[in-house]
Amino acid sequence: MENKSTVSALQEFCAQAKTGNPVYEYIDGEEGGYICKVVLMDIEAYGNGRSKRDAKHLAAGNIMRKLRKLGNFSNLGPATDESNDGNNEGLINELTNMNRDMLKELRDYCVRHDMPLPTIEIVQQSGTPNAPEFVACCSVASIKRYGKSDKKKDARQRAAIEMLCIISKETDLLNPDSQLVSTKPQNSADLESNFEDVETERRRKFKTYRELTDAGGDETQSIKLCDRHNYFKSYYPHLKEAAFKELASNNFDSSKEKAMAVLSALKLTPKITKLEATSMEPLLFIELNCDLDCVFMNLESKVYDQIIKFFCNMLV
Repeated sequence: MENKSTVSALQEFCAQAKTGNPVYEYIDGEEGGYICKVVLMDIEAYGNGRSKRDAKHLAAGNIMRKLRKLGNFSNLGPATDESNDGNNEGLINELTNMNRDMLKELRDYCVRHDMPLPTIEIVQQSGTPNAPEFVACCSVASIKRYGKSDKKKDARQRAAIEMLCIISKETDLLNPDSQLVSTKPQNSADLESNFEDVETERRRKFKTYRELTDAGGDETQSIKLCDRHNYFKSYYPHLKEAAFKELASNNFDSSKEKAMAVLSALKLTPKITKLEATSMEPLLFIELNCDLDCVFMNLESKVYDQIIKFFCNMLV
């Protein structure tokens, strides 16, 4: 059967197996092409081409591949896909010849698995006007795969299929047997099921967030300004008294000396860090070693005045 066309080979098989003749139907495809649907023994296959003849031959070839996989039709010859275990060419040819938008399927797969969206572009054009050849590149993150065909659309489709074969953990998802191709709208029950899965995942994440926030200990709770005020208001009386004397004194040459004297009276040791700044004046970050988080950040000329004003309010 190797020297015969796929249509003739399929017809001869039907006569020998007495299965009845295959039924071909044609559908207008995109870009002026044709899609052929062939049905035999409740098995469907599709093929597309520039002419009805090409579409018919491709459909016949695709249904013969499906019949071979049933295991009871040895007279159809060995499956070409089985002779190349490490090669996806047979799968790519079959998917390209079927009425499936592999670009859309690739995008959907990436969205479902939280992957970056794919980008596909024509990177090379060669050949002659009568026999052009296009090479498309498909990229997902740093992964790149290529597809080649005499039509830009088919080159993009092949590149998308190559990428799916790489990033998909289960290549059976790409098997044409696992998905019947139909021009009918998707079942509303399937759509509702998909929406329910998404909604369930959203509720699970929200529930996890609520559990984490509600179960948080005191260390996760923010400190109110009144609590901070009460902390310093109820500070050690003898240390507060010493700090009030420093705050009332005018015997300091700079605000820095006065602020450091107040901190020393309160027995608070500051940790001073210089931060990068766009101005020529240093930007200081001052952290106090007390039970509460107490930090000050400002320009050097202003930060010490900020500390003095802070304790004038907080200690009373």
